[in-house]
Amino acid sequence: MLTGEILNYINTISPLATAESYDNVGLLVGGTECHVSGICCCLDITNEVIDEAVLKGANLIIAHHPVIFDPLKSVPSWSPVYRMIKYGISAICIHTNFDMSEGGVNDTLLELLGFTQSEVLEVVNPNGLGYGAVCDLPLCFTSKALAEHCKKSLDLEYVRVSRTEGEIRRAAVCCGGGVNSRILQLAREKRCDAVISGDIKHNFWVEAINSGITLVDAGHYGTEKAFSHRVAALISRAFAEVPVFSADSDVDPCVYV
Repeated sequence: MLTGEILNYINTISPLATAESYDNVGLLVGGTECHVSGICCCLDITNEVIDEAVLKGANLIIAHHPVIFDPLKSVPSWSPVYRMIKYGISAICIHTNFDMSEGGVNDTLLELLGFTQSEVLEVVNPNGLGYGAVCDLPLCFTSKALAEHCKKSLDLEYVRVSRTEGEIRRAAVCCGGGVNSRILQLAREKRCDAVISGDIKHNFWVEAINSGITLVDAGHYGTEKAFSHRVAALISRAFAEVPVFSADSDVDPCVYV
């Protein structure tokens, strides 16, 4: 099995061409002609993930967040790129294209929450793909109850929630750091009572409260950590002859005290 064959398969389920123009997706380290001995799936390519890949005999890492995003001016010995080259490990990264794909990161988040999409929150491609989902909730939630539901469904230590009151019957769900003024405007236009996302900045909390929208911040990692399991399942079904695993070392980069 060659890296190029894995890349071609990924391109069929989540076309690289659908990624945002600013993004950096595809084969970022290594060549298409490399023989794949094992595949490690993760959200972020860290040195700990690389160590696990080496230990388990994987020479291809498939990650959500690009290990190379901005142009590199140097490659120090501590950097993941240096260490992947050193150990002969290739990297395929699928980011905004997999955020939007059917069965991708946002769809996986919806499944974990037990919500069903009624429409795309923000359409960005002519084929109808876009960011986030608008959901008519199966139950009427309070802000606290919705926060508790997200915390339990996503197996998180804690989430943040707005100091708001009122019934929540319709919510927008957007994985990662998905909240900005445009998203809040779309949520208002689509009659959403709440937005569930991660990495929400202070000013957007204030804007949301002023406009009567509840925010639930389940963290960037928390809303996307299931990526590695979803991709590992897809790849292992397509290439049963290659060992595929989700990295145990792919953990939240911070702890809460």
